[in-house]
Amino acid sequence: MFRTIGTRTFVACAGLLLVGVLGCSRSTPTGPQGLALQSAITDPQLAAAVQRPLSDFLSAQGTTAVFIPPLPDLIAWANNNPQTLFVSVDYEGVIASYLAANGGPSLGTRVKGTVSERPLADGRAEVSVILHTDRALTWAMPLPGNDFAADPLVFGYRGTDLLADTTLTPALSSADFQIVFNNTAPGAPLPDLVNAFALGNAAPGQEIVRMCFRSQGVGPFRALSGFAEGSPGRCTVVQTGLFQNPFRGAVADGFPAERVNLQPVGGGGGRAISAE
Repeated sequence: MFRTIGTRTFVACAGLLLVGVLGCSRSTPTGPQGLALQSAITDPQLAAAVQRPLSDFLSAQGTTAVFIPPLPDLIAWANNNPQTLFVSVDYEGVIASYLAANGGPSLGTRVKGTVSERPLADGRAEVSVILHTDRALTWAMPLPGNDFAADPLVFGYRGTDLLADTTLTPALSSADFQIVFNNTAPGAPLPDLVNAFALGNAAPGQEIVRMCFRSQGVGPFRALSGFAEGSPGRCTVVQTGLFQNPFRGAVADGFPAERVNLQPVGGGGGRAISAE
């Protein structure tokens, strides 16, 4: 369940990849809650970039169901120092699609974005994917955990819970995700992120350059959180890090900020149960 890339350990669990990520900015709101990413791709060389269909990326995701079968695998997030909270946000819409096709509820998840690609001097291609997702299924559990598919949650419901009981009220988030990675060649098929970079099946030359994630959403607290079962809460995730850096000083672990926060909505006293 653990795979090390460079000096950073990635935890693939619960159909997810637990990572820190990089390069976020709030400067250009794109969603109803003002969540945004400013593209970290400002290199003049990107003038040579070409656009690819978003479907080239989305159709390649969720091809494995290793961690919470039968649900597709995707990337997820945690805070750090110490790690106390693990959060899944369906930023690719793969869980929503599975639920809708297999008797679960329709969540109304919407994914939009862009895929751009530029050739590299060594024959590979640098690919940038930027996504904005609304109504993304969200859930959180405490760390350390024993079973990411079955341990009690502190917030929201897993997709498997919704398959078993379509009357449950899910937690839903707006999310922004960006990843830049090197691919084998211009125009080559794009990788499934979990299969390539968490499960160790990347083709030669495929590597992550940088990644960024922000989300915010609301949904029900679970009793384990210390708040009343079903009371409204807000989940915020901000992940900032650097995959290619000297790994010294403030960026020694590559991740200067990894924030996951849960707070009550309304008259809950404003007490956060997890933070950076």
